[in-house]
Amino acid sequence: MSELEPIEYETGTAIRDYDIIQIIPTANGYEVLLDVNLDSGYSLAGTKMEITLEDLQGYETNEIEEGIKYALGFFS
Repeated sequence: MSELEPIEYETGTAIRDYDIIQIIPTANGYEVLLDVNLDSGYSLAGTKMEITLEDLQGYETNEIEEGIKYALGFFS
């Protein structure tokens, strides 16, 4: 099977909601396993996300759940 070249897109579909399956602490932050439901009707099961401690600091929170929310674009 040949390796695919990355394609750059300017925009995509919005995330409708997500479920946190597992949060694993790492040396640099957290590895998070998510199920994500998209507005397009598709879903992403077992999606892995990495959030660093530096990312959390940038979101001005120490709570990983808040960092996930902000990283996925859910701002209040």
